[in-house]
Amino acid sequence: MSNKVFDNLVKKLMKHKGKLIDGEKIWAFFKPLLGDDFSVQKMYKIIYYLKIRWYLENLKKNIFFVKDPERGYTKEEIVETWYRTIVKKHCTDFLKGNRYIGGLKALELNLASFDIPDELSIVNNYKQATEVVMFDKQVIFKTYSKNKTNDNLFSFFWKLTKKIKIGKQTFTIANLELAIVESLYNPGMIAQWYINELVKKVIRKYHKTLDISIRESMLKKNKHNTSINRLYMLAKTISPELSNRLKALIKKYGYFI
Repeated sequence: MSNKVFDNLVKKLMKHKGKLIDGEKIWAFFKPLLGDDFSVQKMYKIIYYLKIRWYLENLKKNIFFVKDPERGYTKEEIVETWYRTIVKKHCTDFLKGNRYIGGLKALELNLASFDIPDELSIVNNYKQATEVVMFDKQVIFKTYSKNKTNDNLFSFFWKLTKKIKIGKQTFTIANLELAIVESLYNPGMIAQWYINELVKKVIRKYHKTLDISIRESMLKKNKHNTSINRLYMLAKTISPELSNRLKALIKKYGYFI
C-alpha cells in the first residue's frame, strides 16, 4: 500500500475524529479506496498502523475511538467519555429483554454517585456471565434463580426499578429499596465496609420512609433473607424502631442468621 493511499484512508477516517466507529464501518470506508488491492489481512494491517500512529484506539473488540493524533488522551478521559455509551451498546448487542443495573452501583446512583465502576452488575432474565466492556472494565450479568413455587422472580424485581439519565444515556437501575438488599447480599471483604457505611447513611436519612412491605414481599418469595438480616443489624444502633420492625419481619417470614 502506497503512502498516498494510506493518507487518503486517514483523511476519510478523520472526518469521524472524536467519535466511535466499529470494524464494519472501517471496512466500508476503506474497501472502495483499496479496490482490487483489498484483503482481510491488509485490513488488519492498516488498522494496526492506524493504532500505532495514534489515529485509532481499540476500546473493545470491534469498537474503536477515532483520535486526533495531535493531542493526548488519557485512559481516564476516554473511559469517562465513552464508558456508558459502550455499556449501553454492549447490552443491546449481547443481551435480550429487560435488564437493570443492580447491586452496589445502583446503590451509589441512588445516592447521586456517578463514578465509573471496575465491575458493573446487570440483572436480567436469562444470562449469567462476566464480560469485558472496555479496557479493564467488566460487566457481570446476573439472574435471579426461581424459588420453590417456580415464580418468575425477575418480573417481581423488575417492578422495583426506575430510570435514570446519566449524560446522554438513560439506564434502568434498582430503586433504593432493592439496591440496599442486593448490595448487602454477598459483599466482598474489600467492599463490605464501604457498603455498610453507605447503607448506614441511607438508614440515617430515610429510616422513617423505608418500605418494610417490600422486604416482606422478598421474604415471602424466599429471597434476600441474609441481606435483610444484615440490614436489621446495621439499623440496631441507628434506628431501633426500624430494627425492631425488621426483626419482627424476619421472625415471621424468614430466619435469623
